[in-house]
Order: sequence, then C-alpha cells, then structure tokens
Amino acid sequence: MISLPNPTTTQQQMKELNQSQLFQLKESYIELILDNMDMDSLVHMCRDLLLDAYEDSNAQDLQEEILDLYDDETLDDLLTNVDT
Repeated sequence: MISLPNPTTTQQQMKELNQSQLFQLKESYIELILDNMDMDSLVHMCRDLLLDAYEDSNAQDLQEEILDLYDDETLDDLLTNVDT
C-alpha cells in the first residue's frame, strides 16, 4: 500500500524561520535547483531572467547601460542587428 503525505502533518512540520534562516533556506534551495540543471537549462533560465529584468527599460536606458558596461563599438554592433 502506498502512503501519501498528509497535508496537515506536512504543515505541522514546517518551521517558523527568522530572516537569516529564510535567506539560508533560499540559498540552499537555489543551489539544489542549479545543481540539477544542465547547461542548456541554465542558459535558458538566465536568458528569461535577463529579459524580465530589462522588460521596463526604455531605449535610452538600455543604450546607456551598454555604453557603461562595454563601448561605442559594441553598441553599434548590437544596433546593426536591430530591424529598421
């Protein structure tokens, strides 16, 4: 016979965590997620996270960031890939 977890028991086992403990749990969980991903999955996840991070950026903000982190040539190269 298969024993399924009892939701009540599971909730009773949950611990109250302070902010430091919660941060440590988050870090451990993230490490578990990352350790179980292959390189393609990591790249896909990173791409999605970056797209979300830049979703609200306007053209000026994005171009200024590219210039701050790279240079004029990089910005020009990236702009050549933009449909006009």
